[in-house]
Amino acid sequence: MSINKVPELLAPAGSLKHLKMALSYGADAVYAGVPKWSLRVRGNGFIREDFIEGIEFARQRGKKVYAVLNIIPHVRRVKAFEKVVDEMAQLKPDAFIMADPGLIDIVRNRYPEIAIHLSVQANTVNAGSVKFWQKIGLTRCILARELSLTEIALIKDECPDMEIEVFAHGALCIAVSGRCLISGLLSHRDANIGACNNSCRYGFNIRNVHSATLDDITTFEADDGTIVSCELEESMHHKGEWMRMEEDLNGSYLMNSKDLCTLSVLKKLIDIGVDSLKIEGRSRSPFYSAAISLAYRQAIDAIIRGDDIPDFSYEIVNSIPSRGYTTALLEPHRPNETQEYDTNSPNPGKWQICGEIISQDENFCLTIEVKNRFFKNSKLMLFTPEGMLPLEITALINAKNNESMEVAPGTGYIVKIPYTHKLDLSTTVLLRVDD
Repeated sequence: MSINKVPELLAPAGSLKHLKMALSYGADAVYAGVPKWSLRVRGNGFIREDFIEGIEFARQRGKKVYAVLNIIPHVRRVKAFEKVVDEMAQLKPDAFIMADPGLIDIVRNRYPEIAIHLSVQANTVNAGSVKFWQKIGLTRCILARELSLTEIALIKDECPDMEIEVFAHGALCIAVSGRCLISGLLSHRDANIGACNNSCRYGFNIRNVHSATLDDITTFEADDGTIVSCELEESMHHKGEWMRMEEDLNGSYLMNSKDLCTLSVLKKLIDIGVDSLKIEGRSRSPFYSAAISLAYRQAIDAIIRGDDIPDFSYEIVNSIPSRGYTTALLEPHRPNETQEYDTNSPNPGKWQICGEIISQDENFCLTIEVKNRFFKNSKLMLFTPEGMLPLEITALINAKNNESMEVAPGTGYIVKIPYTHKLDLSTTVLLRVDD
């Protein structure tokens, strides 16, 4: 199958800074949550003024901004939606991302000129569903995360005139395309209205492990006549509260999935004709949005040229914190290749943000607000849209008293480091490289 289109690279924007960083580092479009109406209530820094500035920033660069309105609201909240969508429609985003049929119907009736993309929350897994939403007037369908490459190809072949979007990188939860009840049950924070607290990532303890035959317990019909039961404790927020858990032949499905990374199958997704590749992570840092955008931008461009994906793309994704990587359900896997059973803690990666460059004087000296400890002999790099630039620490000076330092201890310190030329501080990230 020949490559007949360049897919859109779509990046997360949890704030205006995320938006600018992602677009500056190669994303074609960003998605930003409308406050209280998207599935990232926490970590959503967007307000109306940010949308206005962000949309203008994108338009000047020939890029796009999609406004996310994808919560599944209970009946009491629906009436308030009309005012919200009226205000957002005035800003003319390039599309709304939505999941709830009732809210979609409101937007189609009030603003038929605004494109609607069907959210992954709608759990679309077959061509018939895609065709249904196309008849309703939607222009793009974000497919469920539970599909294989083969299934995505079949859907695209049957629906060639509908834009298809697929998740390419980021965190995976244990629910069907994000529709989860665990956070609501354990913490009374409903994931389906944006308040998920990632309860599935917490550590769980077990006790009273018991192995029995079906003569003792008949809950399951395991072929070998055995089951395992135990009590389970979520140890971070519910210590001392034990829940019963049982396991049959198929296992007990612990919930800490590795992160999605599709670099290894990116050419297959492009060959299928996927219209948009989505990076997950509105709750991650602006640096994350920028770095992953750059990794996939370089990878996509290389594939389109007929070249191999550059090593730098792999270096980026392997150098920032993650939970390890999997292609998840896109390809067949054994469970131990998709789940991280040992720890809830992310792999720290070897790139750590160690400070924010807050100014640069006429002699190019950098003033840095320290975020993480670094030493005078630490290896520092400047992450820019043009690539990585070394920052040699010829002097480390305390900005408060102009005294020389051997270590920048951490948050609360402001230091100065000489440099050699002008930087664009709006897109430059200071990293400590831990080899």
